[in-house]
Amino acid sequence: MKFIVYGENRVMTGDAIAEAVLAYAAALGQNGTTDIVEVPTADEDGVAVTAELLLGPASQVMVEVAPEDALQPEDDALVAELVRRTAAVGGARFVDAASGHSQDEEDRRGTPAPGPNDPFPTRSRPAEG
Repeated sequence: MKFIVYGENRVMTGDAIAEAVLAYAAALGQNGTTDIVEVPTADEDGVAVTAELLLGPASQVMVEVAPEDALQPEDDALVAELVRRTAAVGGARFVDAASGHSQDEEDRRGTPAPGPNDPFPTRSRPAEG
């Protein structure tokens, strides 16, 4: 489980959903556009609800670990749609992170930094010097 932290509010949702929302938010910010995303979550009574998040260049969004919950919402169709939207706004560098298939920094050691034509670079990282 992860929290999507949005301003002073936190939305608890599944890991893949949270990572896809974060990657999409980054791509929208980079592209200077906005979108509304419906995120499955639960209310204080544990009833399934949907939270709408406005994502864009001014959004301050982060993801943090939440307590595990047996009702962890997972929505493969939503994750796939967010990956598609991320790619559509020119966020190719975030697509791999959104799909949940990003590589750990340890896995990338010894490999060159992603170049501008790298089709699936993961999250931004400092230039190697």
